[in-house]
Amino acid sequence: MWSDNETRNDYLNHSEVAEMICEMISDDTLLPLSVGVYGGWGVGKSSILQLVDKQLARDGDTIVIEFDAWLYQGFDEAKAALMTVISQALIAEAPESLQEQAKGLFRRVNKLRLLGLGAEAGMAALGLPTFGFVSRAITSGGDALSGEGDEEDLKAIQEGAAAASNKMKGLIDPKEVQSPPEEIAAFKAEFSSLLKDLDRRLVVFVDNLDRCLPKTAIENLEAMRLFLSLPNTAFVVAADVDMVRHAVASHFAGASKKHVDDYLDKLIQFPVAVPRLGLQEVQAFLCMLVLSRSSTVDAEALENARTYLLETIQKSWSGSEEFSLHRLVEIVSANADLTTQIENVVRIAPTLAQSKAVLGNPRIIKRMMNTVRMRHGLAIRRKMNLDEAVIAKISLFERCTSERAFGDLLKLVNASPKGKVKGLASNSLEKIASSTSGFPESWHDHKDFIAEWGQLSPDLSNTDLRAAVYLARETLPLQIKNAALSPDTIKAISALLKIATRTSKAAEVAIDLIPADERPAAMSELINSLRQDGDWSRKRADVNGAVVLATKHQETRDELVRFLSSIQQPAAWLKRLTETLQDGSL
Repeated sequence: MWSDNETRNDYLNHSEVAEMICEMISDDTLLPLSVGVYGGWGVGKSSILQLVDKQLARDGDTIVIEFDAWLYQGFDEAKAALMTVISQALIAEAPESLQEQAKGLFRRVNKLRLLGLGAEAGMAALGLPTFGFVSRAITSGGDALSGEGDEEDLKAIQEGAAAASNKMKGLIDPKEVQSPPEEIAAFKAEFSSLLKDLDRRLVVFVDNLDRCLPKTAIENLEAMRLFLSLPNTAFVVAADVDMVRHAVASHFAGASKKHVDDYLDKLIQFPVAVPRLGLQEVQAFLCMLVLSRSSTVDAEALENARTYLLETIQKSWSGSEEFSLHRLVEIVSANADLTTQIENVVRIAPTLAQSKAVLGNPRIIKRMMNTVRMRHGLAIRRKMNLDEAVIAKISLFERCTSERAFGDLLKLVNASPKGKVKGLASNSLEKIASSTSGFPESWHDHKDFIAEWGQLSPDLSNTDLRAAVYLARETLPLQIKNAALSPDTIKAISALLKIATRTSKAAEVAIDLIPADERPAAMSELINSLRQDGDWSRKRADVNGAVVLATKHQETRDELVRFLSSIQQPAAWLKRLTETLQDGSL
């Protein structure tokens, strides 16, 4: 099995993107700097950040701070959280001679934090009683953090600080509270002075911004704006640009598309798109997944294989270094079993690179491969005579078609003598591309994929597929990817994907099965299933379950709205549905 986390091991030639970002960061004439690493879910944004960190670590004059915007959502005000994380990191990095200066900056942040969050919130965080006597400072404190305040705000803050002084034991001295612009100016001056004395660049990675609610996403962007006026500072933001633009549009109601685009473009100076994977990259990725989990391949051979595969990618434009299966097998001294595994993944690489349901997405590929491994392991334990290549081919069909299409495949297997479906012969399936007559209706929308799938080895027409069907039903379906979900939630998700109408009582019953703390994750899984079919030109029933969930439980609505809003050139029905969800009139 393969971990779903980001990695510092480059299997996709993302190091070239990381090197380009590092070159910009290392150019002092470009600082302060903001770089956007843009791409959809699972394409490798976080891994690119790790590769940048790995390269910057070789340079001792850079401090790298990782900030997960999603982690602080609901627990902290975004501006305060970012300032606190940065100031704490600077204390950890400062030598003994600069410790007091770094701690002074942290104290400055704490003062802004207490004022900006409202003294009550700050005192509560410190475990002190509040009794409601400083609530008047809350709104004014919020203005202080953004640098937008006046003398009236200052008076409110000072009154709040004075009321709290007996309880705070000197943490806030009313005499020390300056006007909001003065507080921000003092912070910027202390921050700049510390960085100058450290003689190091500060690089902040902001990740998972696109997972945040619109308000939190905008707060994080505004917090970055404060730092981007300071020297020796760079921000690298990993995000799905469509999701972030949706957050901007939602937060600034009524803003035109131009203003939405301009907001992000003005903040991010250098946008870098994560390259979409082509055949060479998918092929290399699959091979490295197989090799990295082989007990017969040592570390040196694995690194030699990685170097060879990356060279084939880098030189693919010229045709001077074409991929050779024989050469790869030779590099790792593969035995017969490993050679077969490599052959199998090389065979399915073109389909994974081209399928609309996968589009070479590394995370989807990795999760599909994990499912194949899991099912193959179960087959071995239950003494099923089932080749891993057969499981892979069935899983590919499951991943790249719809739930109905896969269900009809299973029905064909169950209806066929000894589980052998003659209609799955390659010469039979290639006909679907020109004529859908005689094939299940649910296959019509996937005819091009199925025609190509039928040509992949092995030919399944003479294989007993009953064991494969059993494994597909016994294990977690590919459409539901979150292994942490409870059985009730998984059952509910499967039911919601089958809801025919939004007034269905079955939808209410299914939603009631989902524990409150799993509702957002359930919505994520429903959206992952919706992503598998990129055709939104027609009305789709599979969205109904997600709409009912979003309507009944508001905490799940924003994620569905963000997804639907990201669909390019939406049909009229989809546009109406999205607008109705946004204004809450459903």
